[in-house]
Amino acid sequence: MEICVIHGSNRKGNTDRTIEIIKGQMNSFETISYLDIYLPKDLPYFCDGCFACLETGDYGGQNCPHKDFTHSIMEKILQSDGIIIASPSYALAETAQIKALFDHFACNYITHRPYEKMFDKISFVVSTAAGAGTKRVISTISRNLLFWGTKRIIKIGFNIWAMNWDDIPLKKRIKFENQLKKKTNRFYKLTKNRSTIIPNIIVKVLLFIFKQMINKYPDTAKDKIYWKTKGWL
Repeated sequence: MEICVIHGSNRKGNTDRTIEIIKGQMNSFETISYLDIYLPKDLPYFCDGCFACLETGDYGGQNCPHKDFTHSIMEKILQSDGIIIASPSYALAETAQIKALFDHFACNYITHRPYEKMFDKISFVVSTAAGAGTKRVISTISRNLLFWGTKRIIKIGFNIWAMNWDDIPLKKRIKFENQLKKKTNRFYKLTKNRSTIIPNIIVKVLLFIFKQMINKYPDTAKDKIYWKTKGWL
């Protein structure tokens, strides 16, 4: 099994510690291959908003000015069986690096040119905060994963009220770790059996809605050409 792990910060803090726990629990089931993406190291640029991906009909990022970085990231995501996205809460929101990631791949929303492989992905969203803000972080990341079309989204957040994981009172830390392992077990089970899981009903509804909308586009519209090519119209 291959799992793509997107690290929303270079800081080796609480969120990074949760990833270590998740990996340890996953490895207790079988040997897992991890495709790690570290932000901003692996994507050091913000989206330019140049519309190259949308206007050229290029859903693979061939015309993105940052294609040297975005290509390898999307390849890892599509290659994987499941996706883990972990972001600490900075100023009550996801990190700027996570926002930049989703900005680069908004062309792959269901509204435009989604990857079919996304419809079979299981995703896991993790967030920690030394104070508060994980609820908003998880909500934002989950919304983007939904519009990518992922099949299921597992979520967990910890408002720790401590700068470091080991500073959490022992009883509370054990509780957090048990909750995290329980969610990891669910993520593993869903990923392992994803071919037997029914499609995400919300994704199906969104596909239906946007099918009606895109059908009304001019035949020269890049999104309509893509949907026709896929046989979705």
